[in-house]
Amino acid sequence: MTDPLEQILAPAVVERAMSIYESFRDRQHADIVQARKALTRHVYGLICGGETSGERLTVSGLTYLKQLERERQTVRRKLGNR
Repeated sequence: MTDPLEQILAPAVVERAMSIYESFRDRQHADIVQARKALTRHVYGLICGGETSGERLTVSGLTYLKQLERERQTVRRKLGNR
């Protein structure tokens, strides 16, 4: 049997965080798809770790997406400097 937190809370958190993330600026479709996939794994991992607060999960998810964005920018800069 699937955990109700995984069935109800996780998808709601992912949708909320992605809605906020997408509202900050226009992004390419491929970047949004990758972000959603990474965010989903992150949120499910937090829930499996015991986090049950939708607000904390959303904030953590947004922080995680920002971290991934910074890492991508760093890689792009390094590749551009070659």
